[in-house]
Amino acid sequence: MDAHPPITPQQILAARAAIDPVFLDSPAMSHGALDDALGCACLLKVETLNPIRSFKGRGTEAVVAALEPRPDAVVATSSGNFGQGLARAAARRGIAATILAPAWANPLKLEAMRRLGATVRLADPEDGAGKDLARRIAAETGALFIEDGGHPVISAGAGTIAQELAGHEFDDVIVQIGDGALATGIGSWFKAHAPEVRIVGVVARGAPAMAQSFAAGRAIDTPGTDTIADGMAISRPVPSAVAQLRACVDEILLVDDDAILEAARLLLRTAGVMAEPSGAAGLAAVLTNRDRFAGRRVATVITGSNLDAGFQARLLGG
Repeated sequence: MDAHPPITPQQILAARAAIDPVFLDSPAMSHGALDDALGCACLLKVETLNPIRSFKGRGTEAVVAALEPRPDAVVATSSGNFGQGLARAAARRGIAATILAPAWANPLKLEAMRRLGATVRLADPEDGAGKDLARRIAAETGALFIEDGGHPVISAGAGTIAQELAGHEFDDVIVQIGDGALATGIGSWFKAHAPEVRIVGVVARGAPAMAQSFAAGRAIDTPGTDTIADGMAISRPVPSAVAQLRACVDEILLVDDDAILEAARLLLRTAGVMAEPSGAAGLAAVLTNRDRFAGRRVATVITGSNLDAGFQARLLGG
């Protein structure tokens, strides 16, 4: 696999200028009780207080704003949060959006995508989690296919999260990996401005394709996924995303669903912040690797709070 350079700070700053300010300057907070429970100093970047309750609005705003010429329609695949961001960004600019979502997607996320103006279609497994079908729809209708993780502007939009952390000092930044855009954007900023900071990616054990691909240096598909973290349920990595991750991520840790649930409960109990499974995965990595992070200064992103009813019941029931 050919090497891909990290996203540049200039690309990240350009993306910031294009993003709706409602997604920018999210809270960065810590809590003593959380630090005590984790055994380290942990800064939380909370990306849930915006119109789609996730960080995905940054990248989708940036990429739709950058489209030239502006298409009449876009097509994408998403389990929910990327689709919400794309639907909103497209609607703001008079662009029609069609989202291909897996049948197992969170019903609340499907409803939100429709509410934001997208046409939502459920994709059968034989359609490659929707990407094959999305490409056919784009080719047949003249729409533009936008692949999360496959466009550097999306990663640059996510990288604005790291830019907002200037002034804080860390030993480790722990970043969830789904399609890879978040880790690529954040990792690229820190590699340019604070290369001594270790960028730690987190992958769900029940969706190991990105971890296997990272280790092998090439995209490796898996038959499917089995995790409560729907935002990290990737079975077909984008080859360029794997190359980007290898340019700016130092290591990848695996977390299981029990640790994710424990982390979400800990986050709610201590800091009063509610997270969907993917949003709590960074904290789950700390809980699973206490000795690795003991006494260190870490930061992680609470990436979203679009909980389905089942996970919310488990979260509050514990």
